[in-house]
Amino acid sequence: MKKPLLLTLILVLAGFATPDTLHAQTARVYKARDLTIPSEIDPEKVKDAGNAAMEELLSSMLARTDLPKKFAVLPLERDVDNDYFTMQLRNYFTNLGRQNGYEIYTRSDDQWNQILSEIKWGDQYGDTMDPATVKKFGRIQGVDGLLVGRISSISKNADGQPVVRVTIQAFEVETGKQVWGNEVKGLADKSKESVGDASVISKVPGGWLTIGAAVVGFILLLAILRAVARASRPR
Repeated sequence: MKKPLLLTLILVLAGFATPDTLHAQTARVYKARDLTIPSEIDPEKVKDAGNAAMEELLSSMLARTDLPKKFAVLPLERDVDNDYFTMQLRNYFTNLGRQNGYEIYTRSDDQWNQILSEIKWGDQYGDTMDPATVKKFGRIQGVDGLLVGRISSISKNADGQPVVRVTIQAFEVETGKQVWGNEVKGLADKSKESVGDASVISKVPGGWLTIGAAVVGFILLLAILRAVARASRPR
């Protein structure tokens, strides 16, 4: 038993503390661990890269119609600048999900904090979000889905720009099963490199659409020049 809790029990028995004080000890507020950003990387660019990844992930997820509609969004296990990425994840979910009927659970009460305190955060999602853990959130009225995000890594690409690898998974509270998940490497310039089967968006200005239009235009120009040359030949 932890010393603060033991001391509180003694005070309760001695009449110097109330049961409410004891409850406050057990339902502690979860606090994310600080995420270490390499000293050579600009923290603001790290935020831009992480935001790009989260926006890409949630745009893909919230376009679906077969997922639970009311989600509780867990705080990230590791975060920067006073839970910056956790707040951004919730903001993106609210703004992008509204048009497809998604809702977010935003209360933070003793019951919520108690469940968070019971989670055993691990290096792998399988260690953290097992079905039994997910089902605990069914105690919260109206929550039928659980969104779990993770900043998997922060690194630099060949151009020296920060790359933030973000994973997001969605679980169904009733069954405890994972119903969606994906991982994206976000870049500070808003380009995104999807991990897995998703395609990679090129960093070339304008993307593949611009390149394709240029090729088509070049082919049409050659065709016109050939037609003009044929028409100008003596018959």
